[in-house]
Amino acid sequence: MKLTKPHLLLALTLGVSALSSFPVSAKETPSIAAQAVDARPWAHDSSDIASDPKVVYGTLPNGMRYVLLPNDQPPGRVSMRLHIAAGSLMEREDQRGVAHFLEHMVFNGSKNFPDSSQLIPKMQRLGIAFGAHANAYTSFDETVYMLDLPNNKEDTLKLGFDVMRDFGDGAFLRDEEIDKERGVILSEKTSRDSVQMRLMEQQFQALLPDALISKRFPIGTEEIIKSAPRSAFTDFYNEYYIPSKMTFVYVGDFDAKEAEKRIRATFGSMKNPAKAGADPQLGKISSGKGFQTLVVADKEVASTDLTLMVMTPHEKSADTKANRAKKLPLSIANSILGRRFSILSKKENAAISGGEAYRYDLFEFTDITGVSVVANNHDWKAALPVLEQELRRAVQHGFTESELNEVKANLVNAYQRAVKSAPSRQTNTLASALAKHIHSDAVFSTPADDLAILKENLEKITVESCHEALVKLWVTENITLVLTTTQADAEADATLKKLYQQSTAKEVTAPEKTESAKFAYTDFGQAGTIAKQTQVKEHDFTQVSFHNGCHCNIKKTDFEKNSVSVTTRVGAGKLTMPKDKPGLDMFASATFTAGGLGQHSSDELRTILAGRNARVRFEVQEDAFALAGNTTPEDLELQLQMICAYLTDPGFRPEAARLFKAQLPSIYSKLKHSSAGPQTELQADLRGNDPRFVFPEESQVRAFTVEDLKKWLLPAFEKGYLEISIIGDLEPEKVIPILARTIGTLPERALTKPAYKAERILQNLPKTPGLRRYTFDSRVAPGTAMVVWKGPGLSDKTIKETRRLGVLSSILSNRMREKIREELGEAYSPYAGFQPSDVFVDLGYLLAVSPGKAEQAERVGKLIVDIGHNLASGNITEDELNRALAPKLSELKTSLRENDYWLSTVMSQSQEQPYRLNWASERDADYQSITLNEMNALAQKYLNSGNAIRIEIMPVAEVAPLPEAP
Repeated sequence: MKLTKPHLLLALTLGVSALSSFPVSAKETPSIAAQAVDARPWAHDSSDIASDPKVVYGTLPNGMRYVLLPNDQPPGRVSMRLHIAAGSLMEREDQRGVAHFLEHMVFNGSKNFPDSSQLIPKMQRLGIAFGAHANAYTSFDETVYMLDLPNNKEDTLKLGFDVMRDFGDGAFLRDEEIDKERGVILSEKTSRDSVQMRLMEQQFQALLPDALISKRFPIGTEEIIKSAPRSAFTDFYNEYYIPSKMTFVYVGDFDAKEAEKRIRATFGSMKNPAKAGADPQLGKISSGKGFQTLVVADKEVASTDLTLMVMTPHEKSADTKANRAKKLPLSIANSILGRRFSILSKKENAAISGGEAYRYDLFEFTDITGVSVVANNHDWKAALPVLEQELRRAVQHGFTESELNEVKANLVNAYQRAVKSAPSRQTNTLASALAKHIHSDAVFSTPADDLAILKENLEKITVESCHEALVKLWVTENITLVLTTTQADAEADATLKKLYQQSTAKEVTAPEKTESAKFAYTDFGQAGTIAKQTQVKEHDFTQVSFHNGCHCNIKKTDFEKNSVSVTTRVGAGKLTMPKDKPGLDMFASATFTAGGLGQHSSDELRTILAGRNARVRFEVQEDAFALAGNTTPEDLELQLQMICAYLTDPGFRPEAARLFKAQLPSIYSKLKHSSAGPQTELQADLRGNDPRFVFPEESQVRAFTVEDLKKWLLPAFEKGYLEISIIGDLEPEKVIPILARTIGTLPERALTKPAYKAERILQNLPKTPGLRRYTFDSRVAPGTAMVVWKGPGLSDKTIKETRRLGVLSSILSNRMREKIREELGEAYSPYAGFQPSDVFVDLGYLLAVSPGKAEQAERVGKLIVDIGHNLASGNITEDELNRALAPKLSELKTSLRENDYWLSTVMSQSQEQPYRLNWASERDADYQSITLNEMNALAQKYLNSGNAIRIEIMPVAEVAPLPEAP
């Protein structure tokens, strides 16, 4: 495990995935009336980079800042973010975990919502989905509350502003609510427990022993979660939840002047305390110790990682053109290093399966520069020389012009896409982006200005400047070598040092210079002719069939500027998978595109396509092989050429299989030591252990060959039914000729897909009622209680019933939350959902899931069965139906402005299965017609205890004799 990489730090950010209940009365410490407070500066105040002129910045007399950005994408929506510049680093020793705990508590009783059971129902009635539109997170140095409102109507806006004000100074923080929430927090702590978290804590403590960061993980300690008095909460709340530390972000379809008036009216009366909470003393960084090693071992580690690291004190700098330029050479150097590791990982007998280089600051305390590799088969002794020598090769010999040009092209392309897509940026995305800019103290500049600054700075970038930036950081004695592995003997530390010294003694040569080839797949022969063209007027898209049997669907939208999405479905996917080769679908999905094309390897394609927008994703779906990608109008033809190339001349190169098989120890370790393993067993069990769904033994996967893939895939690619769908910022009349030059040139194929009636029937599905237990080998304590109720599959005959079962699952989710979380405090985030298959006959399950402590799994599972059985008695209320249905109706409205909905739900199979067009036509009206009697009848039919299978997933150490069935 690599030390605190940015994506790993996300694991340390804790959040409520759902609102709990709100609060507020006057705070209990002396405060300053709404007197003037020194305004905190904005990032653009000290920068030569201008902020986006559409953004309005302001500061209230009490020091609270606000940011407004009018935006009508989508129309009628607004998003709010309340950023508080305080997190777990601000806690006292006796408050460890209180910052995150408090994030939960501000939802549990407040001035505008005194009854903790009022808020969520009120939000749901307005169409605000619990968890999807209302959320929060706590990190080391910030707490952020988020609301995405489904409309800008007065009653919705009032709720949003009332809620945000209550977050600020309205929490009641009642003793009884704190005590009730303790179990929820402990359940969350347990559910987040993992070997990754455990090792990260060890690494922090070893590498930053004198830093506060290593002692203030946001989840806190079990002792304090269990026993912290109310004063621990009120102290933190009164000292840090104060206007001078808050920034309110408001984005959406509104008038800026009216919005400012409302912000001032809502937040202007908030007061700062006489003495605000102090900024934390972050401690110090151990430095000047020369070369060091650190060995961390745990049998549950999925992969063995080696990291060379340099840690230096962070020096904060303003976001200026010069400082952006200063960071660029090293960023490019790191990208090139990562690319080199990717190439090395594909070599025969490679010692690594991947690697990367990076630099980032850790909460403005320390800058971490690192280079990491993943050792094949846990053989870190073989991987260490690769890590050391490849880094030293770059330090001694620098980079090539072709490497630099590739990174430059990709950078410019990414920024250009951002410029062209800027007009369609979504309100919720902009709100979150503004909150991140506030936290990082960065200028929220326009994409156009960002591109101009990048281009100006790139003109000064040379291979020499990138080399110089790398040398400046790595020519030092103060390097730490970290090994994270499954097991290490007492001599591991000494061996690390010895191998490292031996590696440094070996000479490294300069990298070879390479030239980029030209793309070989631009001419597929004579263009195809159109056999049939139809305009689907109701849904506003065009259907085209070519003479060769290929079917195409094309829809123009303005939802995402400069973006085009393509999905090609060919053949029958998992329906035709050989039953004597379980896992072949996994092998295919992991290796097909990695094997490149006949004329180009995957690495050559990366170089050839630098600066272009054409990548193909391959997936084995239940009833088709899918080749998909996102591109731009300019690169659509290239994208289609790529798809045709994969269909007609796939590479099937051996390096793809080698790389995948090198990762198998990591994959199977995760299955053995986490709930991922039991979940794969459960998925197979719920499908009668049909071999197409069984996760294979490692030896079976290792036995797969390229010939196995060819035998399965090529017949479908050559002659199978094909339907391609294209949606986005395009002109259909221009797309059709491009399709004729690409898809239209393919060999003739089946006009229809076989029925595969026998293949769609799964035998030996589990009987109900039932009880199952699945275990995994781990020292961590999480357990999961699940209940599944058998339901129908998705077909033209059952579409209305399956829609209603989705709504019923929302009602079940609400009852589970109210009982398990809010009343009993047994679990952090219980939820339910309905999963019907549209491929396999009569396959559908309504699932209820409650992650938490292993010892609670039996009790909570039985409770879920009881909740379902109680619903089956016919006591669903009109209000419960409304609270489940309103967010769904809001979601439906949103989906109409999403390319993904039209592509995946409406268009992609519209010629193979025309009835799907009727599903789209009747969808909204059908949901609106749902009645209470229907829901109660459905609950009685499916949620009775006789139709339930209770499931427990838990670590082996927690296993007791199997309890009796429900």
